[in-house]
Amino acid sequence: MSQRKGRPMVVAGIIERCDNHLLISRVTNNAQDSDDVTCWQFPRGFATHDESPEQSMRRFTSEKLGLVVEIVTGQPTLIEDIDGQRTEVRYFFCGVISGEITETTENHLRWIPKTHLREYDFDLASQPVVRWLLEG
Repeated sequence: MSQRKGRPMVVAGIIERCDNHLLISRVTNNAQDSDDVTCWQFPRGFATHDESPEQSMRRFTSEKLGLVVEIVTGQPTLIEDIDGQRTEVRYFFCGVISGEITETTENHLRWIPKTHLREYDFDLASQPVVRWLLEG
């Protein structure tokens, strides 16, 4: 896990298929005191200390989702509270080059049209990004 300024770094993908559907993820959270147990988020994972955020995004999507992505653009780093910890989050807009999503018992993955984002309850860290996507 990467530490920058004493905070972990997380990469998150706004991953879009050629049919304009976005990938969202619901991760099973066993923490009993968490408010985000049933919330959705954009697929995300921890960066390691020896790779750039872009390398982390490519590794994460390949290893955890079974997708090869093209990073279209990266966004500035945001500081968010994730699981009660201040965390640096770097969002990337990505297009799918190849692969099929890999669903596991821990992850619930779903392709949805961008216009349907408001129909899902997103975690607190993702809500500003959802609002921005819907406004844009």
